[in-house]
Amino acid sequence: MRTGAETEPGAQAGTALPGRNPGLSLFGFPEQLEGLGKLLPYGLLLSITLALYGPTLFFDFVSDDRRYVLENLQIRRLTWDHFREMWTSSYFSNYAPLHNLIMAVAYAAGGGLDPFAFHLTQLVLHAACVAALYFLLSAIESKQVALLATVLFAVYPPNLETVAWVAEIKSTLAFLFFLVSFWFYARMGRSERPRNGAWCALFLILSLLSKINTVVAPGIFLLYDYKQGYAVKKGRVWSLSCLFLISALFAWVHMISARPMSLGAPGMLLEESIVDFAVSPSSLASGYFGGLNVHLLNLPGLLLFYVRMVVFPYPLSIWHMVRIYGALNWQSGLAWIAVLVWLWILYRSSREYQFWQLWFIVFLLPVLQIVPNSIWVADRYLYIPAIGAFVLLAKLLFNFLDRHGDRRLRWSAELACLGIILSFAWSTHQHLPVWRSGLSLWQDTIKGCMTSPYCHRGLGEAYVAIGYRYHAIEELFRAVQLRPASTYLISLGDAYTDVGDYKRALVAYRLAQQTGELVPINILAKVARAHYGLGELQPARAAVNRGLELNPNNPRVLTVKAFIDWKMGDREQARATLRKVLELNAEDSLSAHPRDFFTFVWGNQAEVSAILSDLGPF
Repeated sequence: MRTGAETEPGAQAGTALPGRNPGLSLFGFPEQLEGLGKLLPYGLLLSITLALYGPTLFFDFVSDDRRYVLENLQIRRLTWDHFREMWTSSYFSNYAPLHNLIMAVAYAAGGGLDPFAFHLTQLVLHAACVAALYFLLSAIESKQVALLATVLFAVYPPNLETVAWVAEIKSTLAFLFFLVSFWFYARMGRSERPRNGAWCALFLILSLLSKINTVVAPGIFLLYDYKQGYAVKKGRVWSLSCLFLISALFAWVHMISARPMSLGAPGMLLEESIVDFAVSPSSLASGYFGGLNVHLLNLPGLLLFYVRMVVFPYPLSIWHMVRIYGALNWQSGLAWIAVLVWLWILYRSSREYQFWQLWFIVFLLPVLQIVPNSIWVADRYLYIPAIGAFVLLAKLLFNFLDRHGDRRLRWSAELACLGIILSFAWSTHQHLPVWRSGLSLWQDTIKGCMTSPYCHRGLGEAYVAIGYRYHAIEELFRAVQLRPASTYLISLGDAYTDVGDYKRALVAYRLAQQTGELVPINILAKVARAHYGLGELQPARAAVNRGLELNPNNPRVLTVKAFIDWKMGDREQARATLRKVLELNAEDSLSAHPRDFFTFVWGNQAEVSAILSDLGPF
């Protein structure tokens, strides 16, 4: 195995091999810049980024933005109570207080739930990541390699899913802090000053407080030492040990946070706390589809999927359909052979090439289904790993050109790279409008996943959001036909409730309860709501009482109870219950407007107006 020379960060930046003239290079010009001219590459990179992604500022919320923004109480105010809640509780099975904090800043700066403020926050963070990436790569690689790799990152089409999606603010924030942490770690190679290690640890913690995906960062730091050929020193071992300990601690916190939310967990509008229905072994196994053996069997195929997406990023989609093999066959066998050949090439490579190949692999490890995840593959998972491939490509290209020294060959190769960049940029530009709204996103996505219940539910919920309820029922019913799971049945029941078809809604809710899967306590409020719509007050009250036994402060269950009390003539009890609901949701901005709030909860504006008019002011 070849070894790399011991070099300090930035030592390669000014290196020139015989026959090479960086001044006549498309990507080598930064090495000739001095003074303020050194800012020119940053201006170029930021111009490309802002021009390409500027239209996202006028996009709407899509998909999980409903959870992370519209229903997220933690971001509604910048108060001490909200700040304390961010840091002492998880949200949506994630402990990411910095993510919620920056969302709260965007909420306050934008005057509320204005998508512009959140998209602006994401665009600024991504632009900062582009600039920080070039800065870091310039410190550890040559400037021409840094520029080409960063431009490829800036225009890479799969990054659309990260940049155009507000829910992914956590990814760009975590990556930005990681880049700063890595830069301080690289500085430790030149200086063993404790402050560099302290800053490195601090920014790693900030990264992990934004999203857990950079938990592999200490592994990258260790590989960087290997790439540079640094000798093992006691102080460096202690620094790395502390960084690994930090990552292990956050991994443990993430595992704890990923468990089902407890009854009455704070932070989410009208919290869907978990009911204690029995959970079947099959529903538990669904989280680890097929078991560990199936996941390991398909690991090479998933890795090769991402390799293919780097080389040929098509199709772009929020939901990819991938073939999962339950037993060894010739396809999975070929995938294993291909990966083993790759590992042999990796072993035979020099340290500098090993590092960037391992960057690609290590950053993909959390999403290669070794740890089960309901989403097997996604474009956004390549946001950080693809950088390893881009740097590797740039290094191979320029090392080859520097050895040959043919000016015409250099210009031909760099023009070919420019063609790839323009192709990537055009693909990104063409696909960008898909993310304009939830409807446009799912209408485009469904073309590639007609047999996926998840896709049909996504399109159905997009129709619900714009009031196309019968179109929504059609898509949600199709989802249930494909897979009669509780989550799809509940969505279908909600759609039937919206159009006043309470009999079909009850059927859907009851089937959801009979699946044996873990279902939210709010399904009891939904069952009671459907009985109420049919005029069946006693079954409605029975469902409400069951819900109150599980959680006496569930706002949806209490709201249905108030309507039942009112319908049965107990106006005082109804008034007291509605007042309690408002008190429980005092932090929600809608609670200041009872009519709007209860319309959101109950779903029928005419019925809400009737009860509030009868009960009088609160």
